Amino acid sequence: MIGFPSILEGIEDLNREQVEKLLARTKELKIGSPARLPLKRKISVATSFLENSTRTKLSFIMAINLLKGIHIDFEAEKSSLKKGESLEQTLLTLNYQGFDICIVRTKETKLLSQFKQRPPIKMINGGDGTNEHPTQALLDLYTLNELFNGELAGKKVCIAGDCTHSRVTHSLMKLLPQFGIEITLCGPKEFLPKEIPAGIKTNANLEEALKETDAVYLLRIQAERHENQFDMSTYNEKWGLNLDLIRQVGRKIPVFHPGPANIGIEVDQELVDSNLWMAHKQVENSVYVRMAIIEAMVTNGDTNIGAKYNTINFDKGLTTNEENKV
Repeated sequence: MIGFPSILEGIEDLNREQVEKLLARTKELKIGSPARLPLKRKISVATSFLENSTRTKLSFIMAINLLKGIHIDFEAEKSSLKKGESLEQTLLTLNYQGFDICIVRTKETKLLSQFKQRPPIKMINGGDGTNEHPTQALLDLYTLNELFNGELAGKKVCIAGDCTHSRVTHSLMKLLPQFGIEITLCGPKEFLPKEIPAGIKTNANLEEALKETDAVYLLRIQAERHENQFDMSTYNEKWGLNLDLIRQVGRKIPVFHPGPANIGIEVDQELVDSNLWMAHKQVENSVYVRMAIIEAMVTNGDTNIGAKYNTINFDKGLTTNEENKV
């Protein structure tokens, strides 16, 4: 896709037209066949996941395979980074070895920002700290669009749980309103972001929030990101979602979850086993959305990738000793 960013760090790197093209291409890939793939050469993609992952990493690997590309798992902990090499030089090495893209997940927030002016290699953010998870938000948007048959404007989504520490929440807050979707954040006070974008509501009562939503997006408690230990033993009683609560609301409300779900805390097993549980559909769609993203980045026409050299004039102002040193 000409003009698609070479570094996808967050939703703001994309405009609406690019997102709409991704959604359309995802649909083609999902219903099509490998013969329809337009890539004219074999691509090579490295993944570097410095945090644990099941869904994101494996769906990217499956996407690469379906694109008939080569995948290498780059283990940063066993690389020359441990010998003092800079991250930029490591990424340049991957580029000159022939890799087209590096997909990175890291605990460090906005790690990719430093490379946007001079990309050493094309890069996709697989989730960075508590900042963003743009590819997850894009596959969620695709799944919502599929669920509501393309009628997104005016739909209401309740995001419930640990919103502060959820990078996908930060991406969803930037993406969904572009398509007319209203967002309500719901959860304990300490789980709500201190800064909430204009137009996004909050509700401290889950049952009330459910009465006014078309879909609910559950989040797990990200205990590994809390400075103080959070007591999860009482969370389910007040904030856990189950079929009984949905029955009380009196409407069938589809339930999204980015995974992994902590059954017995934010959701119960009966709901997970019901046809309201959309997490499996999200996982299914994740492969095709990530295929579309990789394809768009590879075909973006950007030639400004790799090392940039200063021109050295050896004939100007060099003494004999300096020449010998050269």
